[in-house]
Amino acid sequence: MSFKDIVGNEQIKKILKLSLRENRLPGSLLFAGPPGVGKTATALTVAKALNCQQLKDEACDRCHSCRLVDRGQHPNVRFITREKNREQIVKDQVDEIKYLARLRPWQGGRLVFIIDQAERMNETAANSLLKTLEEPGASVYFILITEDLSAILPTIRSRCQVLKFKRISQEDLERALESRGLPPDRAALVASTTDGNLELALNLSWEEFIAGRNRAWMLFTNLLEKGEAEDFLNLVSGGARKDSLDSFKETLSFFSVFFRDLLAARKGGVASVLNSDLQSELEGLARKVPEDRVAEGVKQMEGYLGSLKKNPNLGIIGNEIVIFFRNINYD
Repeated sequence: MSFKDIVGNEQIKKILKLSLRENRLPGSLLFAGPPGVGKTATALTVAKALNCQQLKDEACDRCHSCRLVDRGQHPNVRFITREKNREQIVKDQVDEIKYLARLRPWQGGRLVFIIDQAERMNETAANSLLKTLEEPGASVYFILITEDLSAILPTIRSRCQVLKFKRISQEDLERALESRGLPPDRAALVASTTDGNLELALNLSWEEFIAGRNRAWMLFTNLLEKGEAEDFLNLVSGGARKDSLDSFKETLSFFSVFFRDLLAARKGGVASVLNSDLQSELEGLARKVPEDRVAEGVKQMEGYLGSLKKNPNLGIIGNEIVIFFRNINYD
């Protein structure tokens, strides 16, 4: 993969390419942003470009060096993350990085250390890395990756150039999905429910996706038509466990799209309905729900999805959503 193959975040790619071309790439970079937006792919592309035998500001993807990076076998490129069964990146791992950073690069290239989940460095490990980040050496580069910039020690942030990645736009997501063979209507539906997460969108199978959509539709109609909440609240019975959070977030993403489709159906915008296979059911529901409550539903679901990016109490959010549905005045 080269810069041209990475979807979205065009400004960041321009900055990196210009820095590589002019040989002014900072020795310590910090890539921050939400999951699935290309931070790791960009870091590996920078590592390839720094060692590419053909190009200066890009990875050619053809030379021996680029192929070694793709296979995870390049002696100049190390990818570091927390070890299995450990919650943190520990000082022993950082000590190994510091030792390797003093070695001569293979074939006159550049040493690149990519530290994934950099917020997982415990304080001892982070403090041990400070001096090396500040003066990495002429042929040594560090790229730290995080989803939570606020969790990175200020002393680490101050020693890195921070590049903030944005969520992938729906249009870019749709194009990426269509380029991989997904029909436009399906690409639009998947893109609308994956919150700018390209990695998630590309890894979903249509069968798994539509099964999740159907489960969410059943929960949505049960809440809206019957006020039945038991199955919906079972989603949050696992508290803040990652599987509970992911399932709840997926369901609310679908709820948001259902409300948008209801709004489109109410206004006669049939062509704008994303769940086209549910069109007749959506039109039936749309006639029974006040337009202002449908619009409020979109706003509410988007608000709750935003709160899930923090430290949510799923039980409280779940109960609030049930109350909202019961106050919709379904006719």
